[in-house]
Amino acid sequence: MNNRPNNRERLHLAKIKEMPCGVCNASGPSDAHHIVQHNQYLCIPLCKDCHTNNFLGLHGQKRNWAIYKQDEMSVLNETLKKMLG
Repeated sequence: MNNRPNNRERLHLAKIKEMPCGVCNASGPSDAHHIVQHNQYLCIPLCKDCHTNNFLGLHGQKRNWAIYKQDEMSVLNETLKKMLG
């Protein structure tokens, strides 16, 4: 599988990284979290806390996700609305 994004995908990822966090709305830059690995358009913007923090983050105990009542699909939906809006 080709894991290298093409130019259009790189531009999309750069836009995602400029956005505020999709969970807590912390200002960017954000991480581009891939919902499905190597699918560049299935990405959401996440701050470090909501992405990788041991307690708050998606790759931890997901406490921020529970507090804000979010999941990956709800954040993807809001991200797409903002990008296409």
